[in-house]
Amino acid sequence: MFQRAGLFVLASAMFAGSALPCVAQDNPWNGSWKVDPAASHFEGAVYTFTTDANGFGITVAGKEVSKAECLGKPVTNPSGTVTTCTKVGKGYSLTTTRDGKPTSAVTMIVSPSGKKMTRSAHYTPAGEEPYTMTFTYDRVGSGGMGVAGDWREAGFSESQDTGILKIMVTGDSVAFQETDSPKPMVCKLDGTPTVTQGTSTMSVTLVDPHTLKVRYMNKDKAVIRENTFALSLDGKTISETDFTADPTPSAQTQLLHKM
Repeated sequence: MFQRAGLFVLASAMFAGSALPCVAQDNPWNGSWKVDPAASHFEGAVYTFTTDANGFGITVAGKEVSKAECLGKPVTNPSGTVTTCTKVGKGYSLTTTRDGKPTSAVTMIVSPSGKKMTRSAHYTPAGEEPYTMTFTYDRVGSGGMGVAGDWREAGFSESQDTGILKIMVTGDSVAFQETDSPKPMVCKLDGTPTVTQGTSTMSVTLVDPHTLKVRYMNKDKAVIRENTFALSLDGKTISETDFTADPTPSAQTQLLHKM
């Protein structure tokens, strides 16, 4: 549910009728909601890793999304950062700097069985608290013992994320804040697009008193992610379904309990 790089998870609001009247502070959506890990399921995209003597490459649905030269030498990227990649056992280690200061450190480790892989990325953003994101993958097919092969993303976690989402409905807007976000995000509830990062937008639409749809769009106004939130009749839980579109399709279901 909680993920950086613009993949915010939104909360929703319930109203007495189809219009958008002012909502009292005791609105059943308002408060803190905690994810139930036991009732969550995630199935991510399949990534194909290829390796050679110079390094590795990653493709999704035949499209290259990443490539790294891993000869232990600094490589200057188009963005101005410098990355040094080295082979470590059956995996890789990458460190990236900008102006001599560290920005990220990534490790890719394959399990002894060769069936699971863990990618940990420690980020040091300028002016912000460092954080770590950890992704796990399951091998698709027989494969080998190293990184090369097809891998399906099986889960992710973030060091600053405690799995709690705060929601506050005021008038025709909803403010929501994840534990890894420094401040709340506010969105209109009439489907009006709100800029998130750069030219990306999200929109929130009240479908009925217990259902809300959230759509994330790219600069071409194509939907890249859609979340549906459903409030239980007793107001104690929220059921979430989350679908991300190609080229990195994923599906997730989660249950959140009111604290």
